[in-house]
Amino acid sequence: MADDDLWTFYEKDRLPRGWSYPLGRDRIAGALREAGATVNRLRLVGPGRSSQDDDRTAVLRLLCVGDGQARYHGGNFTGASRLHMDVDAVPGHRRRDIAEQLEAGTVQRACRWAAEALTRGNVWAATTHEFVVAYEEGRLHVTET
Repeated sequence: MADDDLWTFYEKDRLPRGWSYPLGRDRIAGALREAGATVNRLRLVGPGRSSQDDDRTAVLRLLCVGDGQARYHGGNFTGASRLHMDVDAVPGHRRRDIAEQLEAGTVQRACRWAAEALTRGNVWAATTHEFVVAYEEGRLHVTET
């Protein structure tokens, strides 16, 4: 499976000096492939487009849009089109630490969550769920809602 078969839409922000992505497109593709997951949209998000501050840095977010959601914005999400992944740029001085922690199992866990999200049944699928990884006080923290 080619990398472009793992997502429908791909977007990557240009980064200002001092920022970098903790994972590149190839590593994300490898983790998705290994988990058997596909997503509708993969975005590599630059600073200022997500919730980041000096103490808590957003790193990775997976969103599974519930199929019971209102269609105000014209979305008729089914299957993998319900899954969206954002990987946030991080301050350059934290990149290595964050990347090592992601590689120690967190990115694989996130991609398994994405693969399993579409198999959890009607009750779970009716509402929107998120898998969020943030970096705070030198550690990654995972929240699932």
